[in-house]
Amino acid sequence: MHHVQRNLVILMLTSFLVSGELRAQQLPKQAQLYTTHSRNITLPYKASSNGAVSNVTLLVSMNYGGTWKQHQQQSPDQKPFSFKAHRDGEFWFCTRTNLQKHVVPLDLKPEIRIYVDTKKPQISLRAEISAESEVICHSHILDPTITPDAVKAELKVTPESTWQPFPLASAPVFLRPGVLQLNGRWRPNTDTPVVTLRVTAIDGAGNQNVAQTQVFLPPLNLSKAESYSPIRNPYTGPVPHEGAVRWPADRGPDLQTSEDVHSVRAQPADEKQNVSISTLPATPPVNAKIHQTNQSKFNLNYNLESALGNVIEVQLWATENGGQSWVQWGVDTDKQSPLEVEMQRDGVYGFKTVVITSGAGSNTQPLPDSKADIWLQVDTTVPLLTPGTLRHSGVAGIPEILIRWQATDDNFGNRPIRLHYQTTDDTTWHEISRAVPNTGIYRWNLNPNSQMQYKIKIEAVDKAGNLATQFFATE
Repeated sequence: MHHVQRNLVILMLTSFLVSGELRAQQLPKQAQLYTTHSRNITLPYKASSNGAVSNVTLLVSMNYGGTWKQHQQQSPDQKPFSFKAHRDGEFWFCTRTNLQKHVVPLDLKPEIRIYVDTKKPQISLRAEISAESEVICHSHILDPTITPDAVKAELKVTPESTWQPFPLASAPVFLRPGVLQLNGRWRPNTDTPVVTLRVTAIDGAGNQNVAQTQVFLPPLNLSKAESYSPIRNPYTGPVPHEGAVRWPADRGPDLQTSEDVHSVRAQPADEKQNVSISTLPATPPVNAKIHQTNQSKFNLNYNLESALGNVIEVQLWATENGGQSWVQWGVDTDKQSPLEVEMQRDGVYGFKTVVITSGAGSNTQPLPDSKADIWLQVDTTVPLLTPGTLRHSGVAGIPEILIRWQATDDNFGNRPIRLHYQTTDDTTWHEISRAVPNTGIYRWNLNPNSQMQYKIKIEAVDKAGNLATQFFATE
């Protein structure tokens, strides 16, 4: 019987921790985390030359060490390991020597952690004009590997002028992991008819995106135009990546520290292989029932009663493009419902369970256009809600209050706004309406002898149950 050797092989990525540009900040009791924009990863290794090693096995975990599986096994003198990530996310790797096929040791710890991020940061940029003719900038940057120092806001006063920094109220801050917020305001000191704002974001893997908008400065007695862009597709997961460094191959030429240590290189992938699934149109069947959740972690139930033969494992497959293509999302090795699922970004997903029994073929991937067992929209984004004004009016012949607001969300229903009021001598909220269309204005009819001072609570709720609340009062 072969004995497992734990210390006769090392992944050579650790050589980069001593180079000048890639000095890594070691996290206590945890393997270094790298980021890369490529899904094709090469992992060189160096095995002992004393003849005791018969094979080297690369093991991988796709769920933060919850389960491990053998990915590749080869002789000590073969080429580096190759790994192709089927999706973005964090992957853990470790090596063992002299392992038998399909044997997975217990209590494995990662030697290297790699976060694959192939997508550009998503930027929501909104600009408006204050009553004092100041240009106000609001922006959200959505990316799992973004850091505050990789975001900048700029302005251009005229088309011919150069870009200059936009004054921010403070450094960008995290609203929650993977979602940065920046705010600022700028007052023009010259007669400027139009100002261009630009926000640039570069994530930890080197993916860059730029959002740009123009603000027209009207005369002081002209009301400003209102234009708001919705926040789209935030990421979820254990981020931001403090202490993570760029994957060496993303930075340019390979680095070497000695003749015996090879650099880690990301293999160039052909264009067809590197097409992201999320760039394809997400089109579930027209009549499909799409369930909603505002949680990134959830359970999916399955039934094994109709399985024929001895069940070996239960695979979970997912599609992000309406069933045009499928990727294996995970494996339930204990074969006990439910499946624990964690999504790292919002979106509409189709899920399908594949039960592997003894004697089944090796190709278990669902065919294109296969029907999903369930469709689920993961939406963890709270609507963006801004209170407007409360104004008394008697134009209609009866007293009324005009309630104004702005609310945006990618997943609103037909009537996502709720309105409540509170009097000056009351602590109870009373319903005005719980199903208001998102038109931005509501006429609240009052009794002729009603009081004039009210506090208003406005709520915006999307289909997944994410709720935003704001309060404002009549003057």
